[in-house]
Amino acid sequence: MGVPGRYPFDAGIHPTGYTTKVWTMRQLAGLRSATTTNERFKYLLGLGETGLSLAFDLPTQLGLDPDDPQAYGEVGRTGVSIATVDDLAEVFREIPLDQVSVSMTINATAPMLLAMWIVVAQESGVDPAKLRGTLQNEMLKEFLARKAFVFDIDTSMRYSLDVLEHCIHRLPGVNGVSLSGGHAREAGANRSLEVACGIADAETYLEGMMARGLSADAVARRFSFIFGAHMELLAEAAKFRVARSVYARRLNERYGVTDERAMKMRIQVNTFGSTLAHQEPLNNVVRAALQGLAAVLGGVQSLHICSFDEAHQTPGELGARIALRTHQILAQETDVAQYVDPLGGSEVIERITTELTVEVEDWLKRIEDRGGMLGCIRSGWLEGEVEELAYRDTGPKVGVQDELRSELEQEILRRERHEAPQAVQRTVVRRECGPELARLREAALAGVNVLPALIDAARARATIGQMREAMAPED
Repeated sequence: MGVPGRYPFDAGIHPTGYTTKVWTMRQLAGLRSATTTNERFKYLLGLGETGLSLAFDLPTQLGLDPDDPQAYGEVGRTGVSIATVDDLAEVFREIPLDQVSVSMTINATAPMLLAMWIVVAQESGVDPAKLRGTLQNEMLKEFLARKAFVFDIDTSMRYSLDVLEHCIHRLPGVNGVSLSGGHAREAGANRSLEVACGIADAETYLEGMMARGLSADAVARRFSFIFGAHMELLAEAAKFRVARSVYARRLNERYGVTDERAMKMRIQVNTFGSTLAHQEPLNNVVRAALQGLAAVLGGVQSLHICSFDEAHQTPGELGARIALRTHQILAQETDVAQYVDPLGGSEVIERITTELTVEVEDWLKRIEDRGGMLGCIRSGWLEGEVEELAYRDTGPKVGVQDELRSELEQEILRRERHEAPQAVQRTVVRRECGPELARLREAALAGVNVLPALIDAARARATIGQMREAMAPED
């Protein structure tokens, strides 16, 4: 049995667990416009949320301006629409950026959003060095599972590494990448492959940054991870123990990492949307609570709990409030946060952990034998494995299969749907920023880190579409 706070950290990365500090309570939000998103953030902060998580619409994720013909019908639908730094400034209006942690669920356009975030901080009087939070910035999982990429894999990885490098040198409170196994799980991977994907992605980014001259210890200290939580309470709690211990041992044995802070896997968990049922949606409150409990018993650092209505729509105000209250009930009305490593010593947990460790290490060996994560993505082998697992999986064991019948639930969803964001149309006012875009283009073609030029372009009010065009590789 491991010891909390001690290598290999299977029992948790902090010796005091949650007894001195509970997990960061996050709710993903991004509602149509910057103004409505700002209102939702203030609403959640007023209810006691301790970290902001910002969701972007698909055009923003793909670097398309909202008036681009390709963006038609998608603007504001799945998150907030961001065209220029002024939009992001409105998202954070009257929110002190030096006092709140911000997680940005952004990948292909993470360099552009980081540049905008820095400018918003500067223009609001906040030193960017005081920013706290995480950029997802994880392109490997985009190519493997989610597919929201803009450039080819080599260009995409280069820009992801630019973000990570800038954060390491300039932004001590910002994690420049959040390595994700959870997206592979949502695409069909099983529990062991989910963990293996997260670790293999981390090793790929680590090696990329070491090639730029940084030490493994310095880079790994800035990593965070995203996993999910399914309905198998004990197995999911054990999964986080396995992820921490396998990761710490590999960093130490393969890369010579000795800094304990660097070997500690910091985990953000999202409860899985794939486990939510369309039928009788109020039952999803229970499902999300159990998944949140699995994450807490597993000792994670940050948690997003799904709203009950996410099987139908972007969360409404009621769903978001109940999800946040679920955090607070777990932390304040139960005793799970009062004990350090409450599952430590359990025979069942030890058995699951032993079996899962073998499976994770087997997947990592298979990935390594096929050229690492980049080789596996290029060949299509790993995507094929995920698809095969998805095909064999019978899906979540949802106990209710009938159509929605409750008049109460139908009325709740009708009321919430009035608040749910619908696609909007926006016209972008473009300013003259030709010199800044020219310098960005020059940096992109020269192969140097593009963040300094991106920051200048963002300050000049270049649009996200203009930035994307300037950063595109030569044909």
